[in-house]
Amino acid sequence: MAATAKTGDVEHVPHHSHEQHDSGFVSRPFAGRIGGNQQFTISPEDAQFDKITAEVPDAVANLSWKSSLDLRGFRDIELWKQAIIEGVGTSLQIYISGLYSLGLFSALTETSLGPIVPAALGSMANTVLIALFIYAGGPVSGGHFNPFITMSTFFARLSTLPRTILYILFQCTGSVIGGFMMRASLGRPPAELRGVPGCYIDTSLTTAGQAYAFETMTASALIFVAFGVGLDPRQRDVFGPALSPILVGFALGICTFSTGIVKKGYSGSSLNPARCLGLMAASENLEYHYIHWFGDLTAAILNGLLYRCIPIYKE
Repeated sequence: MAATAKTGDVEHVPHHSHEQHDSGFVSRPFAGRIGGNQQFTISPEDAQFDKITAEVPDAVANLSWKSSLDLRGFRDIELWKQAIIEGVGTSLQIYISGLYSLGLFSALTETSLGPIVPAALGSMANTVLIALFIYAGGPVSGGHFNPFITMSTFFARLSTLPRTILYILFQCTGSVIGGFMMRASLGRPPAELRGVPGCYIDTSLTTAGQAYAFETMTASALIFVAFGVGLDPRQRDVFGPALSPILVGFALGICTFSTGIVKKGYSGSSLNPARCLGLMAASENLEYHYIHWFGDLTAAILNGLLYRCIPIYKE
């Protein structure tokens, strides 16, 4: 087993400098990548360690709150570029998922199984879609494309406040663009775009408290798996960095399927508040949308507390 170097209470495996790969391609280090199993962090033994962490504090895991809250990151042009990629990726993801979700919603009554078949097909599509987008964005921005993931990395001290704010800002902007582009493509009035699975709640059948419980628990399950298979550096040696996006996609697919078939009036957990923001804005109906944020925020905070007490970067 390779020797390890410690910085505070964080152990790092110095088998790479993580700034430049053997292939010669440079990837900017960032500890909060959901894909890559910490292949893109900086080792304390790297000659550029102090310089890089001064410019990019979240190049190393478990950064201090002082470093995390440093607002100088807003002046980092490269960080803005990464945030733009998050916005573009989120827009495209919401557009594609909105199309097949809306189509599947209209098929709810076409079989005797009710929502089971549409929910299963939607979950399989989500699994593939999420994995592909993580693969595409992982080496560049970390492959979040989801404010929930970004909030979770912040509370777990894997990303800075400037990165968190910029990512969420561009993710939400991209989602609204994606939602309205879907509306323009279909040429339907806003009322006909309502009922997208994951963003639809029939208030006469499902209470706000029930929806909040669904969202919080499934979001907690998703982030528990995502951190375990996508951010734990030990998984690099168990699964390798290439498998984690698929496993995260499976986790999301299972969560959306389980909540999409169990209760009338509830079309499944959101697990991505930006997705519902874009699709619900395009349908001109934001009723209960606050639950998509509060439920995910609760899960992100709880996950941060868990990894504060039991950090995955320490044996």
